[in-house]
Amino acid sequence: MAEPIQNSIINLRCHHHTKKVKNMPKPTNEDAVLIVQIFGIGAADAEYQKAIMWFFAEMNEKNYDDYKKKYPMGSEGFQNFMKISSYMELVGTLVNREVLSEDLVFEMWGDGDWEKAKPIIYGMRKDLAMPRFLENYEILVKKYPEWAEKNPIKI
Repeated sequence: MAEPIQNSIINLRCHHHTKKVKNMPKPTNEDAVLIVQIFGIGAADAEYQKAIMWFFAEMNEKNYDDYKKKYPMGSEGFQNFMKISSYMELVGTLVNREVLSEDLVFEMWGDGDWEKAKPIIYGMRKDLAMPRFLENYEILVKKYPEWAEKNPIKI
């Protein structure tokens, strides 16, 4: 499945301008193909589905110290968190580089549950001495409030 995604990314780069624009253009058919492929990665991966269930049902730590005690590096909980946050980092990278429509991403995933992940990611950044760790996930979700304001709920 990686090859079709890579080909889609290459094709999308040919269709998007390299010049920065204030508002992203209307989602294209290529955006739709790419987001379906990205969604398919998670939907087809039983381990990723298990990680999602863990994130919503079991991961309730509100701060990094509690998280780290319960889910040390290498533990199943740590691996689950990394699957979820790395997925959002991928999506964030594509949106932030204007390869993928933020409209489609925000309509599907909203703010990516950033508030739940935020204290853990901030703690990891400090522990790893990597201030840019998962930064595209954060940059993406910081765009969400403005997007939500411009795109009212449809129902």
